[in-house]
Amino acid sequence: DGGPAPAKLDFSSDKGAGARAAVKVYEGGRVDLDQAFGVGAAPPAEGTTSFLGGTLSKLVGGGPVTAEAMAPVLKALLDRLVEKNVAQEVGAKVIDAVGASLVGASLPTFGSLASTVKAAMAEALGRVLTPSRRVDLLHDISTARGGKRPYVVVFVGVNGVGKSTSLSKVAYYIKSNGFVPLLCACDTFRSGAVEQLRVHAQALDVPLFQKGYGNDAAQIAADGIAHAQAMGYDAVLVDTAGRMQDNEPLMRALAKLVHVNSPDLVLFVGEALAGNDAVDQVTGFNASLAQYAGGKAPRLIDGVILTKFDTINDKVGAALNLVYTTGKPVVFVGVGQTYEDIRNLNVEHVVRALTG
Repeated sequence: DGGPAPAKLDFSSDKGAGARAAVKVYEGGRVDLDQAFGVGAAPPAEGTTSFLGGTLSKLVGGGPVTAEAMAPVLKALLDRLVEKNVAQEVGAKVIDAVGASLVGASLPTFGSLASTVKAAMAEALGRVLTPSRRVDLLHDISTARGGKRPYVVVFVGVNGVGKSTSLSKVAYYIKSNGFVPLLCACDTFRSGAVEQLRVHAQALDVPLFQKGYGNDAAQIAADGIAHAQAMGYDAVLVDTAGRMQDNEPLMRALAKLVHVNSPDLVLFVGEALAGNDAVDQVTGFNASLAQYAGGKAPRLIDGVILTKFDTINDKVGAALNLVYTTGKPVVFVGVGQTYEDIRNLNVEHVVRALTG
C-alpha cells in the first residue's frame, strides 16, 4: 500500500538539535549487567546470624551427616524457599540436590557445612535459571550486523508493566556498547504511546520509527525493519500495545505482527511483583501466539524481562518458577528508575536472598 509519505514518519535522530531541545539527552555510564543490587547483593553483616546459619548449626560436629539428621533441616530449608515464593516443586528439586551433597559427608565445622550447602543450592538454582536457550544480546546483534541486517526484538506483555521503559533500557544498553538501535512504535492502540516512545528516543539520542495511531501494527513493524535495513541500523526494538492474554482481537493482532515479521527475539515483559501471575501470563501469551499462528509453525516467547525486581526484597521465588515452568530465560531484570538500571538474574544474588 506504500504507507504514508516519508514526511509523516518521525526519525528523531534525523531532525537536528532543535527538534530535541525539549528533552535532555541522557548521559550515563556503561551498564554492568552483573553489578550487585538490593537484597542478596552482599553477605550478611558481621555478627549477624542468617537463617541458614541457625538451621545448619545443629549438624556441626556430629560425625558423618545421616539422612535422618538431615530430614528436619531439609524441611526447614524447603519451608524457607516456599516463604520466598518458590513453588513447592521447584523448591523440592533444590532441596534434593542439597541433601544429596550432604548425606554421608563429614563436616566438622560450620564454615565447611555452610559452604557445602550454598554450593549445592547454587548448582541446583543454576540449573533452574539456565534453560535450554541462552540469550546473549550483544553477540547476536553483532552476528546479525555481520550478515548486514538489523537484529529485531519484539517486546510484549500485559498493560502497565513497563514495556516501553524496559525497551528503552535495552536500547541504552545496546547503544552504550557501540550499536545503533531503532525504536519502532507499534503500540497504535494506547493514547500517548507514540509520544512516550518519542521522549525515550530523544533522551537516548536514537532514531524512532512511527506512523501514528490506528494503523496496522504488523505493517508498521515491517516498514520499520525495512527502514533500519536501509539506514544500516544494528537493531530494531519493537514496542507493542499492552494486552491481556485472553483478549482475542489484540492477541490475534500480536500474533500477526510476530509471524509476519519473524523477529529474532520475542521478549515478554512482566512485573516481578506479579509473582506467579507472571507464569500464567507467559503461558497464556504462548498459547494465543500458537493458536493464532494461521497454520504456520508457532512463534513463541523466547525470554522474559522482569521489571521492579529491586522492590520485591528477598521474595525472588517467582523468577525461579517462571523459568522452571516456561523453560524461558529471564534475560534482564529492571532494578531502578534510570536507563542504566537493568541487570542479569545473578545466581549468587538469588542464593543469598534465599538463604539470608
